[in-house]
Amino acid sequence: MNETPAIFDQKLVAAGKLAFRIDEACHVLGIGRTSLYELVKSGELKLIKIAGRTLVPRSELERLTQVDRAA
Repeated sequence: MNETPAIFDQKLVAAGKLAFRIDEACHVLGIGRTSLYELVKSGELKLIKIAGRTLVPRSELERLTQVDRAA
């Protein structure tokens, strides 16, 4: 069973966004820019570009933070 931490859900629902700027995604995840870009480089996190802006899709943040309780 996959479950997303409640605090993460609250931040995303309150924001009501489909995609986040890099600094916003770092804040939501509680990590720095370097760590976020390491996740991108390793293929664990995908970014999108819209109108010249680099964004992190909400779905990517949710997928990244899912906890597998079956293990």
